[in-house]
Amino acid sequence: MKFAFLTTIALSLFLVSIPVDAKGKVWTIEDRQFQLMKDINEGQKGKQLTKKEADRLRSDLADVARKKKKMKGKADDGKLTEDNKKELEGDLNGISDSIHKYKLEKRAQ
Repeated sequence: MKFAFLTTIALSLFLVSIPVDAKGKVWTIEDRQFQLMKDINEGQKGKQLTKKEADRLRSDLADVARKKKKMKGKADDGKLTEDNKKELEGDLNGISDSIHKYKLEKRAQ
């Protein structure tokens, strides 16, 4: 009983001492757009993406940026609604999936 209690205390202290950064980052849509563009550029530079693939992915990212701007313009307060954010996140997820797919195809060749 005493061992279980001390183990629980030790585990609790350990979990409390984990730095905030180790618990995960909350990504904004802008963060994701920036990171995806970085991934595309690095993928093309490292020959993991062809120029045609990279150009297509950049075009898709530009489409998302235009869509986001249009959504903000339609809002009374100029901010994205939760539904807008979910839709944009879905679009960004699709781009991310495409990047990974293209890169994996190059590894398999």
